[in-house]
Amino acid sequence: MLHTTLSGDGPTLVWAHGLMHSTEFESRTGWFHPDQPDPLRRVRFDARGHGRSPGSIDPADYLWSSQAGDLLSLADAQATGLYALGGHSMGSASALLAALRAPEKVSCLVLATPPTAWHTRPAQVRRYRQMQRIIQQRGLASLVSLAAQNPALPAWLLAARPGDAAASLDALAQMHADDLLAILDAACQCDLPPAAALEQLQIPTLILAWRDDPIHPLETAQRLAAALPLAELQVIDDVNALHAWPASISHFVLRHAADYSRL
Repeated sequence: MLHTTLSGDGPTLVWAHGLMHSTEFESRTGWFHPDQPDPLRRVRFDARGHGRSPGSIDPADYLWSSQAGDLLSLADAQATGLYALGGHSMGSASALLAALRAPEKVSCLVLATPPTAWHTRPAQVRRYRQMQRIIQQRGLASLVSLAAQNPALPAWLLAARPGDAAASLDALAQMHADDLLAILDAACQCDLPPAAALEQLQIPTLILAWRDDPIHPLETAQRLAAALPLAELQVIDDVNALHAWPASISHFVLRHAADYSRL
C-alpha cells in the first residue's frame, strides 16, 4: 500500500512527487505545498519504491504509465466527484498520463518542472544509465556522494536555499539500491506523449517551470504549453517567485473547481 498523507478541506488535489524524492522531501522544501492546511484537500503519496512506500525490483512497476494507474486509483479512492491532479517532474508526467487516460474525472492539471522529454530525453537516459553503473559497481553511497558534489538544482535556487540540496540527498540516501536500479531502468523507457495526443486534452493546465535546470528544461514546459489547448505557463528564476508557487497552485485548483461546480 502506498504511504499517503491528507491535509486540508476543500476541492481535492492529488499530487505526485519527483524521481528519487518523497512527500517528506516536498514538505521540507515547501516548493509546492504550504506549511499549514489551505482551502484544498491535498492528497499526497510516496510513489512505489520511494519514501515510505514499498518497492519492487520489476521496472514495469515504475513506468510513468504504471504510476498514472496508481495515481488514478488513489484519486478514485480519496475523492468524490471531480479532482485535480498534479505533480513535480516524474510526478507531473504521471499526472499528465493519468489525465489523458481519464479526462472526464479531472477538473484541472498542475505540471511542475516537467522532466526532459522528446529530443532531450536521450541525454537524460544516458545519465540514468551512468547512475545505474555507479550503484552496481560502487554502491548507493557513492552515488549519494557524487550527487552531493553536483547538486541537481538551478544555481539561483542552490545559492539561496542550500538546505534543499541536503533534503534531496537525504531522500536519495534512504532508497534501496535494488529498487533504485529498477526505478532508473523504468525511467529510461519513459517519455511524454507526442504533441498530437496532447492537443486533444481539453483540461485547464497550470505549468510551473524554472530556468537554468537541464534536468527540467524550460523547453519541455514551453512545448507542453504550446501543445495543451488550455495551458497557462509560469516561469521563474528567483526564490521569491518560488515561494508563491503553493498559493498559485491553490488558486488555480480552486478557480477551476468553482468553474466545474457551475456547469
